[in-house]
Amino acid sequence: MFLVGLSGGIASGKSTVVAVLRELGCAVIDADVIAREVVQPRLKAYQQIVHYFGPEILLESGEINREALGNIIFSHPEKRRLLNSITHPEIQKEMLKQVLKYFVLGYRYVILDIPLLFETKRLTKFMKHTVLVYCDPQTQLARLMKRNGLSQAEAEARIASQLPLDEKRRMAAHIIDNSGDRESTRQQLHVAVTVPRHYSTSSLDWKTPH
Repeated sequence: MFLVGLSGGIASGKSTVVAVLRELGCAVIDADVIAREVVQPRLKAYQQIVHYFGPEILLESGEINREALGNIIFSHPEKRRLLNSITHPEIQKEMLKQVLKYFVLGYRYVILDIPLLFETKRLTKFMKHTVLVYCDPQTQLARLMKRNGLSQAEAEARIASQLPLDEKRRMAAHIIDNSGDRESTRQQLHVAVTVPRHYSTSSLDWKTPH
């Protein structure tokens, strides 16, 4: 069994790629989903976040207001680093549990969908392959403005808070260019993923380009 690290940037279309991979029968572990799960009330990360960021980042229900917290960390890099130091260990523990689950189920490989794969760099050494979902800067900006209802300045600030896609592109072993439509992306994934005629979840393989 081996691991494939998948990453992208804000509004690069990684969710589209993940959806296609799952249609092909791939096992995908979503770090964003796990990140929401580990900050539920009464859990360790939740308690630490409330301690450091204060009760003003809570909703009336007691859950963390992700939008309010997001606004804080986007404008304060040191607070973003603090939040990451709280959540990342808990996220990684849960991801390991899920990897072991798929190993027991007989999957040949597992794709780890990790937004900060190239920023943190700690996890890349565990990946047999690293894959970046890329799109050109103009498309990224337009998608983010439309998706989140942001002004151009707001969208540019969000994009600037992340490592540029062109820099991530130099770090990745494989590139999926998602600048076009879904069908174009699907065709690229069919090249990257082997799907035997009578496949099972344990017989998929990731091709290494020549």
